[in-house]
Amino acid sequence: MEKIGQVGDVVEVSDGFARNFLIPQGKAISYTKGNFKEIEYLKKKELAKKEKALNEAKDLAEKLDNISLEIKVKAGEEGKLFGSVTSKDIAEALLKEHGIELDKKKLNLKESLKKLGVHIVPVNLYKDVTPQIKVNLISDSASEQETEDTKK
Repeated sequence: MEKIGQVGDVVEVSDGFARNFLIPQGKAISYTKGNFKEIEYLKKKELAKKEKALNEAKDLAEKLDNISLEIKVKAGEEGKLFGSVTSKDIAEALLKEHGIELDKKKLNLKESLKKLGVHIVPVNLYKDVTPQIKVNLISDSASEQETEDTKK
C-alpha cells in the first residue's frame, strides 16, 4: 500500500477508508476545527523529535570521526585473514574500547574485511550524516612471537 502521509499531514481519503481502517487503528483523526490544534501539536512534536535525532546523530558523528579501532586477528604470511572481520565484530570492538553502542546495521560495510591493514568504514547515522571509522587490522602473531621471545 502506498504511503498516504506523514504525521500532521492533512490528506483527503474516502469515507470508508477513514471510518473502517485509519480512525479505528489510531492512524488518523477527522479534520475538524476542534482537532486542528491537536494536529498542529502533533506536527510540532514530530519536528522536535526529528531535530533531536539529527542533533544526537551529529554529536555521535563527531565522536566517531576521531575513532581509530585496532583489532587483532589471526592472519597468514601474506596478510590474508583466517576468517573475516564483520560489522558485528567492529560494533563489539567499538563498544568494548570506546563505550559507544552502535547497531551493526548502521555500519556500511560492503563485504567483510579479509586483509590486514587500515580500512575506512562509513557509518550511516542519519540522512546526510555519515562519519567514517578507521579500522586497523593487525596480526596477533607478532604479539605471540614477542611472548615466546620473553620466555627464552
